[in-house]
Amino acid sequence: MKSILCSVLILGGLLAVGCNNNVAPPTGVPNLPPQPETPIGLAASIGDGQIRLSWHVNNPSAVNRYKIYFSDSSATAAMYLLDSTAESQYAVNALVNGRPYYFRVSAVAGYGLEGLKSTAIVAVPGVFAINIDGGREYTNSRLVTIALTAPGGTDLIQLAHDSAFVGAQWENFSSAINFELSDGDGMKLVYARFQLNGGGNSIRFVADSIRLDRVAMIRSVTENSGGAILRPGDTVHFMIDAGEPGGTASVTIAGLGEIQLNDHGLGGDRTRDDGKYEGDYIIPVATELNQAEVTGRFTDAAGNRAPDVKAATRLTATVAPDPVPLRAYPISSMEIMLEWSKSAINDFAAYRLFRSKTSSVDQTSALVTSITNANTTSYRDTGLADTTMYYYRLYVFDSRGNAAPSTVVAMPTAKNVAPDSIFLAAARGADTLAVDLTWEEAGDADFASYYLIRDISPPVTFNPARVIKVLGQRGTTSVGDKVPAAGTYYYQIYVVDKQGLKTGSNIVVIAIP
Repeated sequence: MKSILCSVLILGGLLAVGCNNNVAPPTGVPNLPPQPETPIGLAASIGDGQIRLSWHVNNPSAVNRYKIYFSDSSATAAMYLLDSTAESQYAVNALVNGRPYYFRVSAVAGYGLEGLKSTAIVAVPGVFAINIDGGREYTNSRLVTIALTAPGGTDLIQLAHDSAFVGAQWENFSSAINFELSDGDGMKLVYARFQLNGGGNSIRFVADSIRLDRVAMIRSVTENSGGAILRPGDTVHFMIDAGEPGGTASVTIAGLGEIQLNDHGLGGDRTRDDGKYEGDYIIPVATELNQAEVTGRFTDAAGNRAPDVKAATRLTATVAPDPVPLRAYPISSMEIMLEWSKSAINDFAAYRLFRSKTSSVDQTSALVTSITNANTTSYRDTGLADTTMYYYRLYVFDSRGNAAPSTVVAMPTAKNVAPDSIFLAAARGADTLAVDLTWEEAGDADFASYYLIRDISPPVTFNPARVIKVLGQRGTTSVGDKVPAAGTYYYQIYVVDKQGLKTGSNIVVIAIP
């Protein structure tokens, strides 16, 4: 007679019945492998359109995989195989919020035998949300009201300033909870996680932020003149560091008025959130400032007004001196002569000549020379490229740093011509393997060097691998060469100018027996 032992379990509001049939195996039947154990502790965490299942078995090494069954009608209805996994957890996505889903899990051994299904559980996906003080960006009080959204059946809530919920206590769930922010002005993050009455949790925490702002202050007020004397048309960059974004800031220049600053930078970069407010101001025409104070003002986004703060530096501006006319003349393929009229100002400081290859020449262009003698009214610009247009502008500076630019003048360099060829002669030297080489001196104005080439067969060409000597002195007209062995050698000397053009001499042949 069979002995049957049945158990009744209630889990997650569902009834589960399991029976063990203790029947002695018939004699003569081979021993069957043990049936895989039934997964226990099946639990669900829920989220927006998602359910995450987890379970465990006492001996996971005996399990090859797990089968997940589900139904969306009832726990007693036939369940369908949803999927299988080798892990002891599984996420189900793309579900309908507010709709109950039923799940059971079974274990499958390595030899393919499937065990009994676990007790069924039910889970309802839904949305969790948190909102601080109705979505306000700022608050001037540490005590805020947190509105919470959660699916039905949510029992407990944890609130914390960190996502690890260190030290946070579970409390009864309510749709609105008073919460005290941590001390100190600045951005505050509040995290929330939820627990369901069936023992499940929210899959993820949710969070919202608000900026606590009870005091406005100005850390610094700066301008970038560095104490230099400004002139009309100069740009001054102002910055107020208030330590918090979203407010309004301005600077007032004594004698000129108020200038509004921008907390998104000059380029309108709205990703900036550094609490710095900036703006540029162009000194108007005929403006005279004598150590004018710069005062910063700031009101934060919460309406707190900071005490005014003065910049450590002051502004001075004067009128620039009169410019002088500039002229240019070509000299060669690499030289241009610049001339100008003498400046008549009493506090002359310097002429500064700037050069560019475009017509936009200013003090950011290449500085050619700075001349402090007012009587010097010309300059020879050398080292230029041939057949190239150059643009020049001359600035007259006074002793206070004011400057007046000339008009831009343009002048091209002449075309460079290759050097004239020279005559090369060779004779055997006193040494058995020595060769004496002589040549006439090069007469090119832009001479750079001689390149002497030796080859063992004609024709002789300009090959850097065959160059045996480079001579940089124009006056050098002879040199000795010791060949490696007897034979016939071919020599040629090249004249190279400063712009890289070169001309070869005649080829001389000498035999060394």
